[in-house]
Amino acid sequence: MPKFMKARFSLSPSYLLWGVSAFLLVTANVQFFKQTVAVYEIEQYLPFLISQAVILLCAIMLFATIFCFFLPTRFVAALFLLIGAIVSYYSDNLGIVIDTEMIRNILATDTNEMADLLNFGLITRVALFGILPTIIIFLIPIKPSSLLVRERRLAVTAVVAVLVALICVAPFSNAYASFLREHKPLRYFTNPTHAIYSVIKLAIDTSASAVDTTFKPRVKSAEISPEDESHELVIVVIGEAARADHFGVNGYDRQTTPKLAARDDIISFSNMQSCGTSTAVSLPCMFSLDNRKDFAINQADYTENTVDVLVKAGVSVLWRDNNSGSQGVANRITYERFKDPSKNSQCDEEECRDIGMLEGLDQYIAQQDGDILIVLHQIGSHGPAYFKRYPSEYAVFTPDCKSVELGTCADSEIINAYDNTILYTDNFLDAIITFLDGKQDRYETSMIYLSDHGESLGEMGVYLHGMPYFVAPAAQTHVPFIVWAGDSSDIDRSRLQAIIDQPLSHDDFSKILLQMFEIIIDDKQVANGMNLLPMKPETYVH
Repeated sequence: MPKFMKARFSLSPSYLLWGVSAFLLVTANVQFFKQTVAVYEIEQYLPFLISQAVILLCAIMLFATIFCFFLPTRFVAALFLLIGAIVSYYSDNLGIVIDTEMIRNILATDTNEMADLLNFGLITRVALFGILPTIIIFLIPIKPSSLLVRERRLAVTAVVAVLVALICVAPFSNAYASFLREHKPLRYFTNPTHAIYSVIKLAIDTSASAVDTTFKPRVKSAEISPEDESHELVIVVIGEAARADHFGVNGYDRQTTPKLAARDDIISFSNMQSCGTSTAVSLPCMFSLDNRKDFAINQADYTENTVDVLVKAGVSVLWRDNNSGSQGVANRITYERFKDPSKNSQCDEEECRDIGMLEGLDQYIAQQDGDILIVLHQIGSHGPAYFKRYPSEYAVFTPDCKSVELGTCADSEIINAYDNTILYTDNFLDAIITFLDGKQDRYETSMIYLSDHGESLGEMGVYLHGMPYFVAPAAQTHVPFIVWAGDSSDIDRSRLQAIIDQPLSHDDFSKILLQMFEIIIDDKQVANGMNLLPMKPETYVH
């Protein structure tokens, strides 16, 4: 450090932290104040809003002070600035909330999908509001002090932050009681406090001491009904980020599913709700034998799931993945990764296409003896790089957004690109049905298509997915659910049509799958739900 700077100016750690906290309050919390002002009008609630700003300043300061008991002050300041810059970019531009489930989803994302989230806008935001202030902080001399004195000053600073916050609460106690009770989701936008809290919470929840890693069988016995003399061939397609209201077969004003619409043998259910708003949660949840309210994400990897039960009953199960993995669902079954040109011949400069997952299925089926389940996990409509998810010949809706930085595209262009992904999924599903149709001489064939979660496309300023479930918009939880049953199948299509508007959720998926294979299971809770699909009279019913 230059001598003249040391002589003329130095800063105490507390003042440095107050300055960083004020900088973050102003630059990293635009979305929080935007959301808050939408609820509390400035003209009527200005003093209350000012008190909120001061309390948030004190909260950031308190978090930073606590961290400084364990880490150097400059390091804490730099960490908070970088987190604040990253979180604010996604919050301000995409309306994304960074909570435990979003962080879990980020950790489960592969490198290709992660690259789609990195763009010039993010780099610019981090450079200007994260890296540049950090450089300045490391140039500012800090007043030296002993460890004991430093910790005493930090303790005093923490107490001051708490007292100032309490003073600001006192005049508006009734307003804050209502704020905490009625508008709890607003705190998810506080930055960087909520993101840091969420990281800590997730680390504690997933620590080795908190998770029992011993494998837990869920059912004692599972077997195919001895009265089922025919073999099943079922293909389950797990969609990605597909929302029900953008499917032509569900009444969307665009025909995004022309091939499915031309068929008279598919059933599209209108009222299916997802288990979560991210793949990391929804995928293991939908294959869980527990209902959503009882599902424990931290135990999912070590708990017997639906595909495990099918294998136990003697079903051959194959999982092919063109996404970021099975999230633990396929840990104990045959798994093949298709996001690789060495495995998937249908890859171009943008993407490995979902259609490539059909390659070699004839050979696999020929090698099996008995019932078969094939799970195909799509890349589907994964954002923000929607334009990568379909070949150029499927760019029917134009102009389509061709950037991963959605803020540079009009909402209409984003929707066009998204709808093109659905159009390509329509082609993929039609190809699967054609494939299964050719197997009806040997198998009772059927297909299920079900998305893991939906996707926001700019409604109320929100994009992508991953919102906390209880405040998530329907766009992220209302998902398509399509069933095709071949003539050889036991499913009664004529009666199925009568229940297409019945409320369903991912909780029902495992029961439907077990019912399709006519599994006898000793778990009464699960068995009692295995009657959702109407079956032909001659079919065994548990």
